[in-house]
Amino acid sequence: MNSTVSMHPKQDEPSTVQPSSEEQQRKALADMIERNAAAIESRWLELAIADVALSPDVSMTDFRNAVRDYLVQLAKAIRQGDEFKDTARGGSLWVEVAKEHSITRVRLGFDIEQLVHEFTLLRRVLVDFARREGLLSDSHQVDRMADYIEAAIAVAVKSYVTFRDYEIRKKEAEHVGFITHELRNPLTVATINLTELSRRLPPSEDLEKSCNRLKNSLQRLKELIDTVLVTEELEAGLLQVRPKETNLGAVVEESTRAATAAAKDKGLHLQLEYDATVPLNVDPTLTISALSNLVDNAVKYTDSGSIGVQIENKQKEIVVHVRDTCDGISDEELKTIFEPFRRGHSHTTKPGSGLGLSIAKRAVEAQGGQLHAESSTEEGCHFWFTLPKVIRKAG
Repeated sequence: MNSTVSMHPKQDEPSTVQPSSEEQQRKALADMIERNAAAIESRWLELAIADVALSPDVSMTDFRNAVRDYLVQLAKAIRQGDEFKDTARGGSLWVEVAKEHSITRVRLGFDIEQLVHEFTLLRRVLVDFARREGLLSDSHQVDRMADYIEAAIAVAVKSYVTFRDYEIRKKEAEHVGFITHELRNPLTVATINLTELSRRLPPSEDLEKSCNRLKNSLQRLKELIDTVLVTEELEAGLLQVRPKETNLGAVVEESTRAATAAAKDKGLHLQLEYDATVPLNVDPTLTISALSNLVDNAVKYTDSGSIGVQIENKQKEIVVHVRDTCDGISDEELKTIFEPFRRGHSHTTKPGSGLGLSIAKRAVEAQGGQLHAESSTEEGCHFWFTLPKVIRKAG
């Protein structure tokens, strides 16, 4: 904020700060917007209805959503002389209003072009009103007005894209949920009938082997269906985080139970380093899922050597490291291994769905943590994730 200060104040009189010409211009512009907010909104609405292709079922209440709030915040920003280059990156003035506006536009079926055109029309109306009152006397004032509206556009478009992608993932998860539900019914029937059939038929070694193979296949199919469903829910942000009081020992014990047996069968050394007494307030299901997927993966792809799980106890978070002596993953594969159905170790024929790492990443991120990976042919793979020791419930 520019100001002029008297350099030679009278004795015993405090110096005073006089408003600069720029301050006066900003105040006049902000006053104009506040004074004419209803008329500006009305004129914008008139132009927008004529220029923006609206679906017949769009209500005017939804369409004018957030425009008055934009005007209020715009007047406040101009009066304070805020720099909008910071706001465009997510400053406080526009973000919440932009989010609300963008969410409404996604739900109304607007595309980005329609969203941007709305702001273009708003800028045109504001310039017209300001010129009518002689407030845009120089190019600097016009540029300032343009900067404010362009900052609003930047935040609104970013929010629009984020929410649109979320809605797409949510619908995909709903479709997958329906399909998996339909698959579970015949799977349950097949499992029940297999159990009944094996009980009724005369026992034999061949029958027992066949029944066991079928049971294992049906169980594998059930696990795959459940895994796909969890992946889609995590992708769409539909899986709720439910933190509970627990400790590191309970989480690690449950996470490594299957991997411990598998490592022993393969002759691998599984080493665990952690303080079991560390208290946690996390979602046990998500945390166990994340760690077990990493450890199970390490055992699956390591044919000789060892797997190490080391957990650092820091002030507000834990850092979980999982290292193995596998053949390594290429730099190119490291870029995609956390995507659903994308697998590293492209040279291997080991079975897998390519969902384990995707689930681990989403389970960690849903709780405010981050998952990383690095690899080399000399040292194998190193996966590590951070996780707050206390997860707050949403809302």
